[in-house]
Amino acid sequence: MFYILISFATVIFSFIVLGMDKNKPSTYKRRPRQFLSLLGFFVIFLGTFVTVNANEVGIVYDPLSGGLQEESFDEGLHFKAPWVTVTNISTKLRESSFQVYAQTGQIFDSNGNPTGGGQFVTYNVTLQYKVTVLEAYTFYKNFGSNFVPESTLEARIRESLQDKSTDYDVFSILKGALNDVRLDTEVQLRESLSDLGIYVDSFIINDVDAGTNIEQVVENEATAAKEKEIAIKEQEAALIREETEKLKAEIQAQRLIIEAEAQAEAEALLKSVTVNAINTIYLNQFISTEEQNIFEDTGLGGFLTIQEVANIVLEQLFYDTWDGILPQVLTGTDGLSIILPTE
Repeated sequence: MFYILISFATVIFSFIVLGMDKNKPSTYKRRPRQFLSLLGFFVIFLGTFVTVNANEVGIVYDPLSGGLQEESFDEGLHFKAPWVTVTNISTKLRESSFQVYAQTGQIFDSNGNPTGGGQFVTYNVTLQYKVTVLEAYTFYKNFGSNFVPESTLEARIRESLQDKSTDYDVFSILKGALNDVRLDTEVQLRESLSDLGIYVDSFIINDVDAGTNIEQVVENEATAAKEKEIAIKEQEAALIREETEKLKAEIQAQRLIIEAEAQAEAEALLKSVTVNAINTIYLNQFISTEEQNIFEDTGLGGFLTIQEVANIVLEQLFYDTWDGILPQVLTGTDGLSIILPTE
């Protein structure tokens, strides 16, 4: 509409100026050159194009079609009627921070009986929001400009936060339910602000202040819980150490039993082998059983007795298993050598 008015004003002004005599400015009459004033209508064409910048959406107002149009212009160059006006609305992410007071829910004992509560706490929150292309018409219809009053956002946040904060008592909120409050509030805010053409990208609770006394109670409980956790872990560690020592003792005892059994088996095997060797050496002296019987009855034949063979075998066995320590040798009256190892 602006360009239409400018073009008519240009045509009228040009028509008057071109009708004047330049030598006698006060003299006016119709002249053929006045038709050139019609070129002023070309100004109208300047209003038939509009540019919507990046991260913006164009709100269309057509007075000949009922005013505001629900269909908006996306980014780029658009053709329009000269009487149509376009208002650009930013679609960039916006952010606002608030300090909001809200009431918490009742506190119940283990039997489900209310013990009080409903304390007021202070939330420091941040709202990140934007205007989308689809909701731009609704947004402009409600606010008539590119800006949202802070009071409107704060009122909607307080309403949603108060509604969801009462679902939890103050101690639950301080001990971990704060994120649940945030999520519940964010969902309700999306529904509430979408009626105004605002899309909620994120609702953030930066901090919550419940007062010194309540926060001290929660801190004391957290400290006690941490100390209990440490004590339990120390007990578990002590039990583990005790079980480890017990297991080590059982393993050591089992090893000693195995070693003793192995040593006993080895000694039994050695004795068995030794006895077998003595018998074998003794019997191999004789050609026949008759020769053995004669020697054992009369002692004739020059053979070694079973005791002599045993002494030889045992003496050889000692040297085979000698550990390198020099022995002491004592000679007895019977002519037999007794070998004693030095300590």
